[in-house]
Amino acid sequence: MLKEKIVKEIREKGFIPFDRFVEICLYDPEFGYYTRKRTGANPAEDFVTAPEVSESFGKTVADYLKRRAEELSLPLKILELGGGKGFLAKDIVETLNPESYTILEVREKPDWLKGINWVKSLKEVEPFEGIVISNEFFDAFPFKRIKNLNGELREVVVREKNGELYEDAVPFSGEIPCQIGEGEEYCFFIGWEEFLRELSEKLKRGLFITFDYGGKCREISGRKSFRAFRRNRLVEDYLSYPGETDLTALVDFDYLSSTLERTGFTVEKLTHQSSFLLENGIEKILEPGGAPQALMLLVDMGRKFKVLEATRARSR
Repeated sequence: MLKEKIVKEIREKGFIPFDRFVEICLYDPEFGYYTRKRTGANPAEDFVTAPEVSESFGKTVADYLKRRAEELSLPLKILELGGGKGFLAKDIVETLNPESYTILEVREKPDWLKGINWVKSLKEVEPFEGIVISNEFFDAFPFKRIKNLNGELREVVVREKNGELYEDAVPFSGEIPCQIGEGEEYCFFIGWEEFLRELSEKLKRGLFITFDYGGKCREISGRKSFRAFRRNRLVEDYLSYPGETDLTALVDFDYLSSTLERTGFTVEKLTHQSSFLLENGIEKILEPGGAPQALMLLVDMGRKFKVLEATRARSR
């Protein structure tokens, strides 16, 4: 079991940083949450994503991508980061019929998803001009939890005693991109810059657009950023069920924007998901009787989720 693996590693090292704990829990090849558990074809397992709420989300996004591709003279070649169960891909492909559609995803390709390329690493992607899109991708990276305790930055680690896991805190020697007050916690995602540098080598010219929950540094500092979900509920006992619980945190869009800029992209705009969907005519696409889905996309998710758009000019 995964808990036994974690206990073994902690006993060898004394403790593990929280980002290592997240990495094991989500991506362990045998027992990871994303590699083993959330792999079925049914939507809304442990949490629901916007493409699972309604086809109108993906179709609205598809119409926007078509318009932006025309404005930027881009081919309709699309790379989706972390395509999950494929609901967004299905709706975009059916609406756009793009030249190509590739999903980068660690889990196996669903049997029902047709006409889509599936890769597990950016190394498998040939350099291209086109579009990169993602929904709830950057929040799925491992992250550290950094706390300001008595004016000192300390990071959460995981220890064990008699086979049971518990949290502790040790001094943090690095820097974080967001200033936090006494008693506050910041979730510092690890690996964004390395990933985006590799992505910028693949996207020679194009459009980048991502949907995720979070906000600017000043909006998320002081809020409880770290969250654990199991069976569609927010839970506190995540240490008892490693591999069975989704571990996530609010995205700092200031840090994501600056990371994009450092890696060769130009950030164009950041807006609420509700504004994006309304400005792009989701009300014309909603299916009859779709009021509950519209409320979730525009109100519940609409204010919590942001849409970040960037472009990449042709490399010289």
